[in-house]
Amino acid sequence: MSQMENVFISKVEIVTGSMHAILPQSTGRYDVHKRVQRSNAIVEPAMFASARDASPTYLLPGWSDAVHPEGKVYFHRSGDLRVVTECDMHDPEVAAKVAAWTSHVLQCAVDQEITFTSTMELFLQPDEDDCNYYIVDHATQTVFWLTRDETDDLGLLPVVSPSHLQLQLQAQYWAHVENFCMHIGGLPQKCIDELILIFSHGLADNLTSTLSTFPYDAAATEKFLNLLRSSRDQIHEGYVVAIVARLWGLIMYNRYETHYGQDQARLSRDSSILVDEVDEIKWTKTAVSILTFRMSETYNNRLNSLFVDQFVFGNDWTSFMTHCMTSWQHSTVASAALLLFHAFCFFLPISPALAYSSATLSTLSILTSAVLINRHDELSAASAVPAHEFLSSIISPIFKFQGAAFIYSLPKVLFVYGLLAFVSQWIIILCQFLPLSQVAFFISVIATVFFALHVATSRTRLRAPILPSWRHNAKETSIA
Repeated sequence: MSQMENVFISKVEIVTGSMHAILPQSTGRYDVHKRVQRSNAIVEPAMFASARDASPTYLLPGWSDAVHPEGKVYFHRSGDLRVVTECDMHDPEVAAKVAAWTSHVLQCAVDQEITFTSTMELFLQPDEDDCNYYIVDHATQTVFWLTRDETDDLGLLPVVSPSHLQLQLQAQYWAHVENFCMHIGGLPQKCIDELILIFSHGLADNLTSTLSTFPYDAAATEKFLNLLRSSRDQIHEGYVVAIVARLWGLIMYNRYETHYGQDQARLSRDSSILVDEVDEIKWTKTAVSILTFRMSETYNNRLNSLFVDQFVFGNDWTSFMTHCMTSWQHSTVASAALLLFHAFCFFLPISPALAYSSATLSTLSILTSAVLINRHDELSAASAVPAHEFLSSIISPIFKFQGAAFIYSLPKVLFVYGLLAFVSQWIIILCQFLPLSQVAFFISVIATVFFALHVATSRTRLRAPILPSWRHNAKETSIA
């Protein structure tokens, strides 16, 4: 009997704490639990050479260690009930705790008449007196526990049906497979084949529709397709298992959000299928839209379309942020140019009040642009998760995105007001040298030209022809 087994037998523990059901995505895998100190070491003769065996590291019978492709070590046990843990099983006290909790879980299953099969795997995370756990079934690709719990207590999102809940549990299952991918011996061939079909359809959907609900754009989808096809014959390798599991997890979460297979699925990005529990105050929207020359309304519509049912697509967010940053930069350049034109005010008979107003508005436009660009610099290349967090933080319970839309439109609005104040100077100059009738005529001509341009570039269009039923109703939205 090894020294490890002797120590273990002398330290067998009796469970006194409680089991806590957790999700595979809630294990704190990426948390830093301790810091290490590097130091100099002695290099022994023939160290690590094949002619000299390294000192054996003892584990309990049935236990083995594995290293995840990301570098994290984990331990797994074969047997009637497979067990995995990220705790250090080289530590006798930790090993004793894991063994005690394993026996406790088995006894709880017997008490509830739950039979463990060879396709099931138990995850344990002992912590002081208690222990976090979950169980996966590789046969049905799901996660389950031994207690009756509410979805919100577990950290799961609300659902509309048992099959909708199953999509979330499958997403959690694939998170487990991704985290413990090196010991399972690979995945069935159909797992990667079906994933290739899903991404192939997603690529076609992106290429033929602007409102596809697939989570990636065409360029990223094509890269994933090439990766999956090149890995198809290596599905037994742990590295490929991690790739396939991560992509399956993303697909399952996307299916949850789009209500895949439910009575009402989300077939278009701009389709809201959830009941809106908050009534938005809308009279302010009209007033602000008039004050901002409809610029805030355009931003408001775009933000609402980005966050339909509080779900955001990463590529849509990136496109929106790129356009916003470009617009704010253009407003900065235009306002700076307008400020330079104020040099003529020293040589012309103008109104000081209008000159000060125009210069002040132009300066404010530059300042607001600078603040907005600085605030959104990191968000401009953010993925869907930080984009969702940001949009959740700026949406108002009663006004929704009206406030954010007004702020986003400020740089261009302030520039336009400054430009109007500056142009009105020329009307004052004309009144000093021309009769009022001629000034009125010039103003009428200019107003007519601008009205004609407005009508010619209006968003009002002829009614679009009815498209075949298989096509999406594509609705293009742009920021002015």
